[in-house]
Amino acid sequence: MVNKQNFYETYQFFDKSVIIEIIDIFISEYAERFEKLTKNIADRDFQNMRFNAHSLKGVIANFSAPVPLEMVRSFEKSAATLLENNGSGFDEALMTKNLEDIRKATYTMAEQLAEIKQEIISKG
Repeated sequence: MVNKQNFYETYQFFDKSVIIEIIDIFISEYAERFEKLTKNIADRDFQNMRFNAHSLKGVIANFSAPVPLEMVRSFEKSAATLLENNGSGFDEALMTKNLEDIRKATYTMAEQLAEIKQEIISKG
C-alpha cells in the first residue's frame, strides 16, 4: 500500500520526530474517521459523508498510498453525487461495503506506517 520510496522522498527534509508524530496522529485518529463515515451512511448524511471522505482523502494523500487514496477518492465522488442528487440512487449496502474495503486498505496502510515508524526509530 505505502510506496516507501515516495514516502521517504516526501519526508526526506523533515525532522524524524515530526514524521513519527504525523504517523502517530494518523494511527490514533483513523478509526474515529471511519466511525463518522459509518454514521454518515446510516444517517444518510451525504453532506458530512462527502466532507469526512474528503478529509480522510487528504490525510491518506500524505502517506504515498495510492490504493486507499483512489478508493477514498471514489467514495468521496459517490458521496458528492448523492449530495447533488438529494440521495437519489443511494445504496446503503454498497456504500457500507465500499467503506469496509477502504477501512481494510487503510488498516494495512496503518500497519505499514507503524513499520516505517520503527525503521525511523531504529535508524536513530
